[in-house]
Amino acid sequence: MIDTGKPPRPAPVGPYRWVYDCGSSSGKRLVTNAIDDLKSHCQGEKIDLLTLSHFHNDHISGVVELLNKIGAKTVMLPWAPLWHRLLIGFEQGLRAEDPEMLFYVDPVQYLIQEAGDGFEQVLFVMPSNDDGPPFSTEPTVAPEPPEDLDDPEKPSKPGEPVSYGDLEGANGDLDHRIRMLRSGKAIVILGVWEFLPYNDPATKPDDTFGFASEVESYRGSLLNGNKNERKSSLDDLKMFYETTFGRGAAMNNVSLMLYGGAVGPWTGQRICNCECVYHRLIGACGCWKEHETRGAILLTGDGNLNSPAKWDGLESYLDARRARRVSVFQVAHHGARANWHDGLAALAAPKTSVFSSEPTRSYGHPHAEVLRDFWTFGPIQVDQLSGFSFRIHLER
Repeated sequence: MIDTGKPPRPAPVGPYRWVYDCGSSSGKRLVTNAIDDLKSHCQGEKIDLLTLSHFHNDHISGVVELLNKIGAKTVMLPWAPLWHRLLIGFEQGLRAEDPEMLFYVDPVQYLIQEAGDGFEQVLFVMPSNDDGPPFSTEPTVAPEPPEDLDDPEKPSKPGEPVSYGDLEGANGDLDHRIRMLRSGKAIVILGVWEFLPYNDPATKPDDTFGFASEVESYRGSLLNGNKNERKSSLDDLKMFYETTFGRGAAMNNVSLMLYGGAVGPWTGQRICNCECVYHRLIGACGCWKEHETRGAILLTGDGNLNSPAKWDGLESYLDARRARRVSVFQVAHHGARANWHDGLAALAAPKTSVFSSEPTRSYGHPHAEVLRDFWTFGPIQVDQLSGFSFRIHLER
């Protein structure tokens, strides 16, 4: 909700709807229920942005269902080279004949095969090797309708087109559905809100066994061969993987983090996370928590923040002024100790720390030491039985 100090008026365009990850290891019904609930709000319209943090099943198991039931204008996912994607697929135990394996070979072809017209474009986020976009210190004006809203000749989609050969799989008539977001770029909505993804460049694993060159020799059959040729190549590569890395080898997995926050200065960014009757009826209540600069969120997926250097890299890319705005922080990897370091909570310093996990399952997430670190930063458990929602009100 945005208050610019002027008389209220209708929004220049409809709601901007977005989803970060769509999957679960706790049961398919949880995902289906969430998708059905979202569908009732979308009223036949596609969501604007679906962001996939990474390629593990508990984060993507509902993607095809969401695209078929609702659809997305843009599917955003982190770019990783072909050999790295195959390592992630093999690590999860996928076989050459599994339909899902195509996602790791060619994500766009997989989405076309499984979801057809359920998406308009795939936006690959390139590794965040450079500085992020500058932090705006200029006041944000009242949002106006985009000039290109009804002009198909003007590019309005986030990212930039790719040419043949820029990315694996980007060939022929598929070019128009594939775009890239280079390092240092953000997605800005009506000049008021920005999404800034972070694809940690350090997630690329060391190729000590020559797997990349082995994959390169099969590139043609993997990306342009028929189904049988692709299966034969994947069988050979999986055998190479198992004899060199070993079954179930732990890989340095990519995970796209996502910052979302207001553009420019605001005199007030008020947060409310209650579900009281006043909010449902009149959109306001007495529990608003005033924060001078905090109205941003930071979603980390299964990202690796296991050292101060990891946090410093993320904060440097975002700009510390963005990082200090974060009010709601999704704790990485369901609160696993392997993706955390002691003192991370004090560095992030959120008002609310969200743990998306199932404590009763075998992994035992969140781990006790991670929960203790975030104990004074508003920990919230989100699982099969409990959810969490909040509202942000921006004031000029």
